[in-house]
Amino acid sequence: MAMTGSNSTDGKFKSIFEAKVAAFEKKRGMVPGGSKVLVACSGGPDSMALLHWLITNKGLETESALSIGVACVDHSLRPESKAELRMVKQYAADYGLAFYPLVIDAGVEAKASGESVETVSRRLRYEFFRKICRSEGYEYIVTAHHENDQAETILAHLIRGSGTAGLQGMQVLAGDIWRPFLGVTKNDILGYVKESGLPFALDATNDEPIYMRNRLRLEVLPLLQQFNPNIVAVLARLGEHVSADETYLTAETERRFNELCSVFKKAADGTPYLELKRHEVASLPDALFYRLWRYIFGLFDTGNTFSSAHVEELRQVIKGQKRKLFMCSQVKVAAQYDIIQIGRLVVTDLITHRFQVTGLRALSWSGPAEEPMPLQTGENLLIPRYLAPKGPVIRHRQPGDRIVLRRRDGRIWGHKKLKDWLIDCKVATEERDALWFVCGDKVVFQTVKPQTTTIVWDEQTTEYWACSIEEEK
Repeated sequence: MAMTGSNSTDGKFKSIFEAKVAAFEKKRGMVPGGSKVLVACSGGPDSMALLHWLITNKGLETESALSIGVACVDHSLRPESKAELRMVKQYAADYGLAFYPLVIDAGVEAKASGESVETVSRRLRYEFFRKICRSEGYEYIVTAHHENDQAETILAHLIRGSGTAGLQGMQVLAGDIWRPFLGVTKNDILGYVKESGLPFALDATNDEPIYMRNRLRLEVLPLLQQFNPNIVAVLARLGEHVSADETYLTAETERRFNELCSVFKKAADGTPYLELKRHEVASLPDALFYRLWRYIFGLFDTGNTFSSAHVEELRQVIKGQKRKLFMCSQVKVAAQYDIIQIGRLVVTDLITHRFQVTGLRALSWSGPAEEPMPLQTGENLLIPRYLAPKGPVIRHRQPGDRIVLRRRDGRIWGHKKLKDWLIDCKVATEERDALWFVCGDKVVFQTVKPQTTTIVWDEQTTEYWACSIEEEK
């Protein structure tokens, strides 16, 4: 339903409103002067007030010199929506502003996607806004969220079990979103619209308790106001206090991350790999422990929520109270000895990398027993034949395997359980089954290293195998 304010001539309320917005702006900031901004305008009183305020207080003729465009979305949910879109279009034309309309059928889209009407409407709106920003060079999307909206947002996050980050509510500047009206109430806006004589439309569905936000506004907040008439301001103030705390804790988290991260590198595809100091991480206070891991998982851009259950499981892994491996959203965290290794989980098929023995030859050494026999060009493996009567084989580890221990020159000096050797070499548990080994008859000589020469010799024998280990093409 379209309406128009009374266009009062004294302007007292209007000046108070604008002073209130200016004071909030001074405290919380605004976009840089000269920016190109796209106003999200539905035609309701809030967004019409926003559009008018921007034109008269921040437009090209003002000190801020903002370049303004207007975007309006018709969701096809009410018969009046087409007329409302025309109203916004006309208002933009009156001031010579670029206008960008979009018509969607939110009901049909919701059925097709399986999302709620609210969710799909918001998603499609912002996809449209950002598409316009990219194509037309707008730097910010301006929305008319106000203090009552902030209170509803914080209350909704509280009900859903949000952490302190959610209790911040909406930020004045968040990425490409600017919300200059967060410091004024709905009543402030209605008074401004009335006194300015602005056209606007009322959405009757806003007065129906059919969505969660509507129920909070129509049922829950009025009930809370019986206990504290200033509950809207109280919730908004809570958001400001929590935001200040979060700003400090976020900076402290990044500082501690830089202290605790001993290795940080990226693969060719940009995937990070990190190593952290385990004991120092384990001793972090709870507030920083949680934020550190939320920050780390953010580096992997998983898009998933990092929950309190994940935090507790990680704490147990890092403190050695349970298994040494934690996986979430394809990110792997391994607590090994005094370090924590973090990387993208890569599921490798054990048969995708295979190796082969080529050029195998049996030989006898009649030279001095104090040194191994020399290999020919192209050979990279020498082993005693008595340890591999049928020649060397390439395989994964097996139960009961023992590895030959060698001095630096390759001379055998003993044997050890392969499992214990892998532990001594600090090979992560989950990586051991993927390793390939050069083996003989129930003995392991070495992990497969095609580019490395492996010499295993025994001064008590003269019979050897020589060959080359190569990756299969």
